[in-house]
Amino acid sequence: MKKLILPLVLVSMIFTSCENKTEKTSAFDLDATKKELETWNAEFATAISNKDSVGFANLYAEDAVRMGPNAPQLEGRASIVSNFAGAIKAGIGSGKLTLKDAWGDENLVTEVGVYELNAADGSQVDKGKYISIFKRIDGKLKPVRDIWNSDSPATAPAAPEAAK
Repeated sequence: MKKLILPLVLVSMIFTSCENKTEKTSAFDLDATKKELETWNAEFATAISNKDSVGFANLYAEDAVRMGPNAPQLEGRASIVSNFAGAIKAGIGSGKLTLKDAWGDENLVTEVGVYELNAADGSQVDKGKYISIFKRIDGKLKPVRDIWNSDSPATAPAAPEAAK
């Protein structure tokens, strides 16, 4: 019996070592991902034009963090809704995001781009650059972190009034 076991072990080792073991990996398609980001950017612009604060916030992950200039960071959709409603009241009429670069993998993508914000009358309110980190949630890319800053120079603080 011992003589039979050794040849069986050797034969099984030979067969298992000669197997063509290829792992199935999904190739990350950057071009398709960039198209997905451009679609998201169009939805962003539509939410602004429609003055839809809830729709705007729903573009983001539930626990998203937005970090705008000269203000505390916004954490979660409820604060994004509130902040965007304030922007609507301030007169934001339209916005545009332009993708400049993106990289990552199938689950986490970083986007770099430029933005323009316009008033309801079409005049430019601001322009600048941004970086957004998207995570795939339920099959769809959603920003989890978003930071932007203006290309406009910072405004100088008001001069203090002279003491009387």
